[in-house]
Amino acid sequence: MTTFARTVALTGLLVLTISMDLGLGPKPISQPPEVLLYQFETAFFVLTFLALLFTYLLPPRRLVAVAWGSMAIDLALACVLVAMTDRTQSVFIFAMPLAVLSAAALLERKGAFFAASVATLVLGAFAMMDLQLIDVDVSTWRTAWLHALGQRRPPTAQEVTIALAVQIGALYATALLASKLVIELSRARDRALVERRDLTALRQRFEDVFASMPDGVMTVSTDGVVRSANPALAAILSTPREALVNARIETVFPELQQLDSSTSDTQEIARGEEPIEEVWRAATDGKRQTLAVRVETLRGLVHELSGPVETLYVVRDITALRAREREHRNRERLASVGAMAMAVAHEIRNPLASISGSIQMLNAQGQVDELGASLMAIVVRETEQLSAWIGEFLEFARPSEPSFEVLDFAALLGEKVEAWRNAPNIRAAELTIEVVLPEVPTRLLGDAHSLSSVIWNLLVNAQQAACESDHQVVRVVLVAGDQAHILVVEDSGSGIAPRDYEHLFEPFFTTRSHGTGIGLATVRRGVDTHRGRIVVGKSELGGARFEVRLPRDLRRHVEPLLRQSLAATPVALD
Repeated sequence: MTTFARTVALTGLLVLTISMDLGLGPKPISQPPEVLLYQFETAFFVLTFLALLFTYLLPPRRLVAVAWGSMAIDLALACVLVAMTDRTQSVFIFAMPLAVLSAAALLERKGAFFAASVATLVLGAFAMMDLQLIDVDVSTWRTAWLHALGQRRPPTAQEVTIALAVQIGALYATALLASKLVIELSRARDRALVERRDLTALRQRFEDVFASMPDGVMTVSTDGVVRSANPALAAILSTPREALVNARIETVFPELQQLDSSTSDTQEIARGEEPIEEVWRAATDGKRQTLAVRVETLRGLVHELSGPVETLYVVRDITALRAREREHRNRERLASVGAMAMAVAHEIRNPLASISGSIQMLNAQGQVDELGASLMAIVVRETEQLSAWIGEFLEFARPSEPSFEVLDFAALLGEKVEAWRNAPNIRAAELTIEVVLPEVPTRLLGDAHSLSSVIWNLLVNAQQAACESDHQVVRVVLVAGDQAHILVVEDSGSGIAPRDYEHLFEPFFTTRSHGTGIGLATVRRGVDTHRGRIVVGKSELGGARFEVRLPRDLRRHVEPLLRQSLAATPVALD
């Protein structure tokens, strides 16, 4: 800054000198003092450039010497100007306090008072020259344009004393005030540096916390633009973080409109009356994703008239939590069903058997007409159907303990498909059955009864769905893998509605009027027994696609059940 100020002063002085040289002043410049002034200005320009160059080239510990040199340049410039323009009566006398101000900026209090003392000595010498106490002829140093203004009246001793006292007071007052200001400015700069470092550390800490939060967080301005978003939100929404920031909220997260429709005033949610809302959105795998959203107004960013400046959204994926809650409710429901199982068996199944037997005996006597025989056939058929439903119900409510053994899954699948294909209702239907079995062995460790139930229920479910369409096709594919075998059962039905995915494996949930809702629940339990995984999606046939992945080796899961048998007989799965 001081270098810039010195450059401006020299440039102004040079412009003034050139203007006088061009004849714009009262007398053209042709005298030695003006030539000497040119030389002084050139020298000061060179010294200023060298000081600036040294500032960038020298190490920080050497900059103090550069500062002292810059102070010497300023003092020399001020003294030369004052000496060549009538000394204590000079119009450039203000250059002395400016040199002190520059010294204060460079070297604080020590430099300011040193410069004031040097300037005081120089002014004292000039005063003694004006009072002719020092016999030095300085008229030849006086610039020509001052000579053109006429002969200067020698100042009186009183005028010189007053001018000297005023200038000395100005010098030391400038040194005191400027150094104090510079010191305070230096302290403020140090505090600003510390605060900037603290702010940078705090911002870095905030970014680390913001990025590592397990919940999705984003801030949205009042115009609906996303200002920030963390990686967790990008993972929840399956959208790159770069695509979220500066995007419209209705574009990246349109489901938040549910909050607007269910709540008339978003600020009421932000104040905590209803802080958490659940929204649903379609996930990438076609299922419905359940999200818990908390809306808050950022503290300190609320204007009395315009309302909230930014809104904070905290998003948590609770899909798995809601699934566990449904499973827990299912277990509780099954526990209640199991307690009722024996009572249902004794109180309903036995009377049904008696009713069916009695009707068959009456029909066998041949003493009923055609209408009576038809009604008896209806009773027998309905009682058999009700008995079968009760048997299925009891089997689901009271499952047997699994018995794991090494079996050929492809052979078991082939037997069940063949038995299902030869069922009377399947043979009567115009159903196209496609079966693809691997040629390699498909051994695995499993419970034959449980796997048979899984296969049979998937086939029945696919047949019922396919029969509701014009093009009735059921496809069964088994893929043998090194770690797991994959069973795929597809149909050409109408598929599964998105709202039914989360209830698909719940007991007694069905979309068919004649269904019980137990078949797919049995499938889920059988797959869980084998530590497998089942995925439901849309088939290329147009209907539903059930993919069951069963691991080949379950010994680490069923070790308590197989400890004795496996120790006695080694099991080979290859």
